[in-house]
Amino acid sequence: MATYEQVQRGAQAFLLGTSDIQREDFRLYVESLQLQKTYPGIQGIAISQVVPRSQRQSHEELVRAEGFPNYKIFPDGVRPVYSAISHIEPFTGLNLRAHGFDMMTDPVRREAMERARDTGQAAASGKVKLIQENGIDEQFGLVMYFPVYRRGATLESVEDRRASMFAWIGAPFRMNDLMAGLGGERSRDITLSIYDGNEVSEKSTLFHSLSHPDNSGHHESIFHAERRILVGGRPWTLYMRSSPSFEKRLETNTPTITALGGIVTSAMLSVLVWALATGRRRAMSLAKVMTHHLRESEFRWKYALEGAGDGVWDLDVETGEMDYSKRWKEMLGYSDADIGSRLSEWERLIHPDDREQAMAVATRFLDGIEETYSNEFRMRCKDGSWKWMLARGTAVRRTEDGKVIRAIGTHADVTRQKQYEAALRASNDKLAMEQRRIQVILENSHDAFVALDASGRVTDWNARAEKIFGWTAQEVIGATLSEFIVPPDDKEAHRIATAIFAPDEIASAIGQVIEMNAIDKYGNTIPVELAVAGIPQDVGYAVSAFIRDVRERKEAERIQAERAQALEEARTALQHAQKLEAVGKLTGGVAHDFNNVLQTIGGNIELLKHVIANQPVLETRLTNMMSAVDRGAKLSAQLLAFARRQPLQPVVLNPLRVIQSMDDLLQRALGESIEFETRACGEPWNILVDRGQLENVVLNLAINARDAMPDGGSLQIELENVSNLGNESSGPGRAPQGEYVLISLADTGTGMAPEVAEQAFEPFFTTKPVGEGTGLGLSMAYGFVTQSGGHIQLDSEVGRGTTIAIYLPRSLQPEDVEILSDQEIPVGGNETVLVVEDDSEVRSTVVAMLGRLGYRVIEAHDGQSGLDVLRKDRHVDLLFTDVVMPGPVSSIQLAREAGQLVPGVGILFTSGYTRNALISGGRLEKGVQLLSKPYNEDQLSRKIRMVLGSRRQLEPATQK
Repeated sequence: MATYEQVQRGAQAFLLGTSDIQREDFRLYVESLQLQKTYPGIQGIAISQVVPRSQRQSHEELVRAEGFPNYKIFPDGVRPVYSAISHIEPFTGLNLRAHGFDMMTDPVRREAMERARDTGQAAASGKVKLIQENGIDEQFGLVMYFPVYRRGATLESVEDRRASMFAWIGAPFRMNDLMAGLGGERSRDITLSIYDGNEVSEKSTLFHSLSHPDNSGHHESIFHAERRILVGGRPWTLYMRSSPSFEKRLETNTPTITALGGIVTSAMLSVLVWALATGRRRAMSLAKVMTHHLRESEFRWKYALEGAGDGVWDLDVETGEMDYSKRWKEMLGYSDADIGSRLSEWERLIHPDDREQAMAVATRFLDGIEETYSNEFRMRCKDGSWKWMLARGTAVRRTEDGKVIRAIGTHADVTRQKQYEAALRASNDKLAMEQRRIQVILENSHDAFVALDASGRVTDWNARAEKIFGWTAQEVIGATLSEFIVPPDDKEAHRIATAIFAPDEIASAIGQVIEMNAIDKYGNTIPVELAVAGIPQDVGYAVSAFIRDVRERKEAERIQAERAQALEEARTALQHAQKLEAVGKLTGGVAHDFNNVLQTIGGNIELLKHVIANQPVLETRLTNMMSAVDRGAKLSAQLLAFARRQPLQPVVLNPLRVIQSMDDLLQRALGESIEFETRACGEPWNILVDRGQLENVVLNLAINARDAMPDGGSLQIELENVSNLGNESSGPGRAPQGEYVLISLADTGTGMAPEVAEQAFEPFFTTKPVGEGTGLGLSMAYGFVTQSGGHIQLDSEVGRGTTIAIYLPRSLQPEDVEILSDQEIPVGGNETVLVVEDDSEVRSTVVAMLGRLGYRVIEAHDGQSGLDVLRKDRHVDLLFTDVVMPGPVSSIQLAREAGQLVPGVGILFTSGYTRNALISGGRLEKGVQLLSKPYNEDQLSRKIRMVLGSRRQLEPATQK
C-alpha cells in the first residue's frame, strides 16, 4: 500500500499547488501510469477541489464550458464549502458516476480527508461503498487521500494547512480487485480476512478470501494468526487461517499433527513470508516504474513548465544569452523558431508603455539592488494582441559585489487576473456609487433607518428616524437603541427589543417583520413595524433595521375593522330580516287557510259533542280530534310568533306578578325532580307586552330546561332592572340603548355545544328526538321578544347548563288592572249578530255555534253583502267579520260604515292571519277587538259578551 501511495504523490506533485489544471495534461499523465496493468485495485486518480459556497455556480459553469454540459455538484444542498470531484481519470466506465461528487458529505470519507488535510500525509478512509458501484459485482472499498496545498504557502501549523488547502488527490480502491492483484502462487494456502479498524465483525469486513470459488463453506482451521497494521493512518486487522487445501496436503492424523505442530507452524509462516516477499518484490518493481515516471517529470515539476502552465527563462548575463522554454513562447502564440535566444527578444515584445518601467525593475535586480525579481507588464502576442505577464526570477550565480551572472525564472499569464482586477476596480467604483445612492435613498426614506454594530450600539440614524422619534443622530449614535425608543413600562416591547437588538439574540429576528410599541423623545407611544437584516461579524451580527411608523395604518385598520364589523352585522341583520320576511310570507299564507280549516274542524267537533252526548266512545274520539286541532293552532301561532306576524294585544303589567302567578303551572310542568325558584333583585319595572304570549314564552323555555335535565336539576328565574344595554348585548341583532327588565332562566342541564347554540333560534332546529319537539320554541320566543321591542340572548356550555336572558323595554305607565270574569260556562244571548265570512264552511260553522248560544244570526259572504244588510236592517247589535276578505269593501271599510249606519254597534274582528290589517308596530290598534282563529265556543261566547258589554265605537285609529 505504501508503494501505491507513490502514484498519488506523483499526481500531487503534478498539480504543483495551482488550480490551473489542463484536463488533457492530466489525462495523459494518468494514462502513462497504466493503472489497470501496473496498479490493480485502483479505480482511478481523482482531483477533488475545494469550492466555497459563493463560487459554486461559477465552478459548475466553468466545468460545463470545458465539455461537460451536465456537470453538477452532488448531492444537492447548501453547505459552507464543497469538495467536488472535478477531474477523474480514466474518465470511462464506472468513474463517470463520480464526476461532481462531494466526498465531504460522507462522514467516513470526510474523516480521512480532514486527517490528510491537517497532517499533510496520506490518509485512508474507513470501509465505504464506492460511488462508482452500480449494483453489479459490488465490492467493499476505501479511498486514499493526499492533500494539495497552494504553492508557496506556509504549512508549519494545522491552521496554516487548513488555510492553504485547495484540493485532494483521491484514489478509490476495490478490495477484491486489489487483493486479487497482490495474491501469489501459494496464496490459496491461507484464508485471509481484512477488517477495517480493530474490531473483527461482519460489519467491519473489507476482504474475505472465502469468496474464492475454491474456498467455500465453513471450516475450523488448525492454524491461525491475527495481526494489526496501519494503512494510510487507518488501523487494519488481518486474520489468517490455514486453508482446507493446505491442511489436506498434510495427510496425517491428530497425534502426528500434534507432534509436527511446530514444523507445520514454521511451514505456514514460511508460506506467509514467501507471500510477503513476493509482494515486496512486486512493490519494488512498482517503485522502479514510479521512479522512472518521476524522473521523466522532474524538470517540468521543478520549474513549473507544462504542468503548471508557466513559461521558463534562463539568462546568462555575461553572454546575453536568454533561453526561453517552449511553453514561454506558446503562451504568446509563437513557435519555437519565432523567438531567438537573446535578451533583446524579450525587450522588443514588451508594450511601449511598460518598457521603461520593466527595464528599470530588471536592471535593479541584475545590479544586485533587489534580491529577487518580480514585475508585471504587457507583452505582444503573435496575433498582435497583448497579454499581461507576471515575471519572477532568482539569481543562480552572482559576482562578489552581488551582481547577477546567471538567473532563472518564470513567466505566468496573468491577463485573466488583470481583467478580474479591472472588473474588481469597476465593481468597487460601482459599489461606492451604489453606497452613495443608497445613502441618499436612506436619508429621503419614509421609514426610519437604524444601523447597529455587533455590540448593539447605533452606527447610523437617518433623517426620518429623527423626525419620527425626535432624537438627533448626534444624540443617538454610539448609544444603545433600546435606551431611546423602548417604553420603560411595556414588558412586551422590552421582550421584542431584547430579541432584536441583543447581540446574542439577533439571529432569531433576522428576516422577520415585527410589530412593537416604541416611544419618542417626548414620551408619546408610537406603534411601529421593524424589518431587520443581519450581517455576520466575527462575534455576533451587525444589524440594519427599517422602522416604519404605522400610526396612520393602525388607525385606518381600526376604522376599516369597525366598518367591516358594522357591514357584517348589517349583512347578518339583512339576511335575518330576509329570512323572516320569507318565513313570514309563507307562514301568513299558510296560517290564514290553515286556521280556517282548523276553525271548521274545531267548530264542528264542538257542535257534534252536543249532539252525541252520553256516547263515551265517540266523545273520546272527538276529544282526541280537538287535541289535534289545538296542536295545529299552537304550531300556527308559533310560526306567526317567530315571523313576528302575530297580532299582539299588549298591556302594562308587572312581570314578577305574572311569573309568580304561574308558579303552580311551572312546577307541574317541571316535575318533582327539578328545583324551581323565582327571585327578583329589587322591584321590577313595568313592561308593555302581550300577557298571554309572555306566559307562553316562559312556559316553553321552562319545558326546554326540563328536557335538558333528564336526571333532575334546578331552574332559576331571576328578574332585574338594567339600563344602557346598548352594544353590550349579543345574539341575533342588538338591543338599542335604554332601560329594560331582564328576565333570565338559568338551568343546570346538559348545555349546548357552540355549533348548536349558533342555530338555536333557527326555526325547526331541534336536538330533541323526532316527535318530541317542533324546533319552534326558541324561535317563537325570539319572535315575540323582538316584536315587543326587546332582545334575547343565549349563553350555554356543555356540562354547565343554559341561561336564556330576555330584555323587555320598561314601561312608565301604571299597571293595567285585569278584570277577571266569573263566567265558567259559555253564555249566549238574544242579540242580533251579523257574521261576515268569505269561507262558506267557516261561516256555516260559526253561524251554527252562535245559533246554539241563542243569538239571532244574519250572515253575509263578503264586505259588500254585509254592508247591504246593514243598510236594510239597522237592528244589528254586533258585527262579527273576518279581517281578510275579497271584494271592493274591506273589513276596515265595513267596520267604519257599520259605525256610521248603526251607532253603538259592537265590532269584533276574527282572522287566522291579519296580513298587517288592524296592526301598527306589530300590535293591535287601540280599541280593536280581535278573536284569532281557530277559537272554540267558550272563547267565542266570552269575547262576544265582552264586546257587547262595552258597546263603544271604534277609535279614530281604526276609522281612518
